[in-house]
Amino acid sequence: MSTADQGGAPESQAIDRETYGTRSAGGLLTKRTLIVVAAGAALIVLLLMVWQVVQVVLLVFASLLLALFLRTLANFISRHTPLSVAWSLTLVVLTLLAIFVLILLLYGPDIADGFYQLFRQLPSAPERVRNALAQYEWGPALMDTLSRATSTLTDPKQLSQIAGIFSTAFGALGSLAVVIVLGLYFAADPKVYINGTMRLFPQERRAHVGEALERVGHALRWWLLGRIIAMLVVGILTGIGLAVLGVPFAFILGLVAAILDFVPNIGPLIAVVPAAMVGLSQGGATALYVLILYFVVQSLESYLISPFIQQRVVSLPPALLLIAQLMLGVGFGILGLLLASPLAVVVMVLVQMLYMRDVLGEQVDLP
Repeated sequence: MSTADQGGAPESQAIDRETYGTRSAGGLLTKRTLIVVAAGAALIVLLLMVWQVVQVVLLVFASLLLALFLRTLANFISRHTPLSVAWSLTLVVLTLLAIFVLILLLYGPDIADGFYQLFRQLPSAPERVRNALAQYEWGPALMDTLSRATSTLTDPKQLSQIAGIFSTAFGALGSLAVVIVLGLYFAADPKVYINGTMRLFPQERRAHVGEALERVGHALRWWLLGRIIAMLVVGILTGIGLAVLGVPFAFILGLVAAILDFVPNIGPLIAVVPAAMVGLSQGGATALYVLILYFVVQSLESYLISPFIQQRVVSLPPALLLIAQLMLGVGFGILGLLLASPLAVVVMVLVQMLYMRDVLGEQVDLP
């Protein structure tokens, strides 16, 4: 073997080691890249699954609200009568069902005809509004602006999207059926589900979890009571006020105002739109009186009913409630908007109990 061969051997081995090290580093980098990509893909899939599951969770939460309402009525009847809770719950369900059927039999055709006539009147309302505003100098300019803003409704694409309301309605009926069935199951035997939830936690934490669930239930009961009272007051006062003003469809508009008042802040703003349009068709003065009526009714609800209920339930900051409504409304549609307020109540109670009181050690006034 020559001297050149002997001297080249170590250099060749060094080159081989360097090449192997480069390949190893490249393989390791490729493996890490694949792991990161796989983890990212798994996270995206998990988020998509959670996004779909949240819809189911919202339906379950709506069922819990219904069960809480039914169980509260059953407990009240059971405490004041010889009936057991089970028979009281049966009485509550049958009574509510009988009331619903009676309303459909007595007023169902009138209500359906009222909504039909209202929907027939609304498309022609802009023309009547234009005629009513024509006597003012600023009227034509305002109507031209509104016409340009609403001209997209005649677009065929928009009309095809409006046609999708029928499929959405069938989906809403299916969701309502699920909520009713689950609500009846939850109301019939709530201890099974409460105890099952508590068993998911360690033995030493179960009593604390039970206390948290009890506080949440207490807060939601008073929140539901407040909403029901507010809806009744708003519906009755609005219907009577519109009837006194001579506004057509007073009963229907009052019913719409009562239903939409279930959603604080946003619901009353939506309810005033059809009433204002119908009022404008009767004249500018009538529309002004309608706006004043809605303002007075909402002021009574905000400054008399809500403060009384907030003494018994956790007080929600208005900005926080509005943010929750916007986030859930944009993310999950009408269902998220409807349940934003009670979900905010649950979150506030849990934050006060599990974080402010237990972690920070602060003294908080629990509902």
